[in-house]
Amino acid sequence: MSTPIIGTTAVIKMGTTAIGFCKSVSVSIDVDLIKEYFIGGTNPDRPAVITSGNKSFKVNIKKAYIDSSYANNVLNGTAVTISVLPQGTGTGKPQIDITNVIFTSWELTVEQQGVIMESVKGEGNGITFTTQS
Repeated sequence: MSTPIIGTTAVIKMGTTAIGFCKSVSVSIDVDLIKEYFIGGTNPDRPAVITSGNKSFKVNIKKAYIDSSYANNVLNGTAVTISVLPQGTGTGKPQIDITNVIFTSWELTVEQQGVIMESVKGEGNGITFTTQS
């Protein structure tokens, strides 16, 4: 049985810079499904054509608020690369890169008893799974 990866060792980067005080990140791949039904087929209640369609690569980051950099990225439409290194840095460790991410939303959370947090969500046009060299 394999040993699970513990999140505290992960490193999240925007470009080549580690995101400081990152609390969580989620990466998702969504695929639109193309389904076509035809009259008179042998199974008219089932799609005659089913295939993978458009794909989207989304990222959601929650981190401690430092300055307005991330909010400005949303306002300016700045494209960035987000890298997730689930096991931290090191040769042979996994790396996930989401390219040309445009942040689509930003949210600031202020609570009396806690650190001020910000959340950004975005979508890129590509994703690669590699190992660090």
